[in-house]
Amino acid sequence: MVVLAHSGAGPNALLPMLRHLPDAYELVGVTLPGRERRFGDDVPDAPPEPAAVVDAALRELHRLPRLPTVHFGHSLGAALAAALTLAAPDLCEGLVLSAHPAGPPAERATDWPEQELLDIIRLGGGTPAEVLREPFLREHVLAVLRHDLTLGQRLAEEITGREIPVPVCVLAGEDDELVDVEQLARWQHQAVAGYSQRVFPGGHFFLLDDDNAPAVAAETAAVLQQRPHPGGASDGGDVV
Repeated sequence: MVVLAHSGAGPNALLPMLRHLPDAYELVGVTLPGRERRFGDDVPDAPPEPAAVVDAALRELHRLPRLPTVHFGHSLGAALAAALTLAAPDLCEGLVLSAHPAGPPAERATDWPEQELLDIIRLGGGTPAEVLREPFLREHVLAVLRHDLTLGQRLAEEITGREIPVPVCVLAGEDDELVDVEQLARWQHQAVAGYSQRVFPGGHFFLLDDDNAPAVAAETAAVLQQRPHPGGASDGGDVV
């Protein structure tokens, strides 16, 4: 399973849910600049180009042994997971989209004023307050978030309305203040190879709630199990 996280985060942020997956599956995390092991990498000042981000990830994924694969993306990661699937459907047998509505994104400026970024952080509820109180970390978090939100908007423009040639599973939190749950069903019009949907209690990070994580993992495993998985794969945390 290829794991793509939300804005401002790397794949390790999703480990509380991923730990509930069956041991037979190998996890591969996609890490963008400025987070986790790439914390020291410069976050580009220029607006990101979706094609360049997708191509960079695909170059790494093409180097991996070919196994039945599902792309799992949360929020921004869902848009990137869908873009990867559309760009190289031969690398993917299923797609799990978490906390990301279908349809064209709302028009936003690319500068993302600081207060707007802080409002998004507050609504999402995934950033500890002490991080924002430390000046260096605060500026870093805002720079990464500004980059990621612009990337997410441009990715959404690229994937809207395009037919997705693998089964799609859509997951969301019923109290998510960043995602209109009613828009989720629109994914069904793009999912020409099969569609399922489940809404969980909770907000934007519903999948990390202790009460939800096992069930989210089970929904994801169901997508992975649509085709037989070769034996011998591990649950190691390889990262590209």
